[in-house]
Amino acid sequence: MRLALGTVQFGLDYGISNHAGEVADAELGAILTLARKLGMDTLDTAQAYGKAEARLGVCNTTDFRVITKLSPNIDAADLVVSLESSLQRLARPSVEGLLLHRSQDASPALFERLADLQHQGKVGKVGVSVYSPEELTRWLEQDYPLELVQLPANLLDQRFLRAGWLDRLQAMGCEIHVRSLFLQGLLLMQPALRPAYFDAFREPLARLDVWQPHRSPLHKALALIPALPQVSRFVVGVCHAHELAAIASTYAHLNPCHDDDLATLACDEPALINPAMWRTS
Repeated sequence: MRLALGTVQFGLDYGISNHAGEVADAELGAILTLARKLGMDTLDTAQAYGKAEARLGVCNTTDFRVITKLSPNIDAADLVVSLESSLQRLARPSVEGLLLHRSQDASPALFERLADLQHQGKVGKVGVSVYSPEELTRWLEQDYPLELVQLPANLLDQRFLRAGWLDRLQAMGCEIHVRSLFLQGLLLMQPALRPAYFDAFREPLARLDVWQPHRSPLHKALALIPALPQVSRFVVGVCHAHELAAIASTYAHLNPCHDDDLATLACDEPALINPAMWRTS
């Protein structure tokens, strides 16, 4: 099972297609129960995800690997206290992965403290969540440790794929996690329901809409998975257990797509593939 459960919706009203707000307590329990039954073994969370860590801590997550991210703008002097706070919220003695939420926060002093925390057994793999291929280039130029990296990839955003980063990271022995597979749910929305902001991107979205018309939007979005054997986990977030069930069912019946076929959908327009730049209100 290469799907991992994203938890941002457990603590925030997140996602362009999310009309339910934060996940309700009963639904959160149902989602975790289903994730176990499906063989999912990894939870992805972050200090910046509102109440997500605390809500996970109320549940029994001992049978999951937990990957969390430090708050943006973390300082080396605050690292130990920050991690201890996360562990208390998560009700765990350690986490299997700890990422910087922003590559700009890296420093030699911070990684010295991270190495100490690893030696104490409180942290497994360390790494970073990145937003552009250029960030990885700068990271490696600074010679910072990179045991786990989370990066965005989807049918529209294929920057890391085309730049050869997946093969390079795999050759380094770095574990790769992919997020934004659904681009905040945009790739699952019917064209008529997309906010007016996306009218400016009719051409790339139209290519996606007519691509393999016999497939559902969900099947299309997940079609990237077989094409990326280098990736260990694909992080998916849901608001309801039935959504996770649909994702898992589709995942189980995926067929490989030709790389050339997928490449026709790639888009380099930052205002489309970077949700931080969206203006949809």
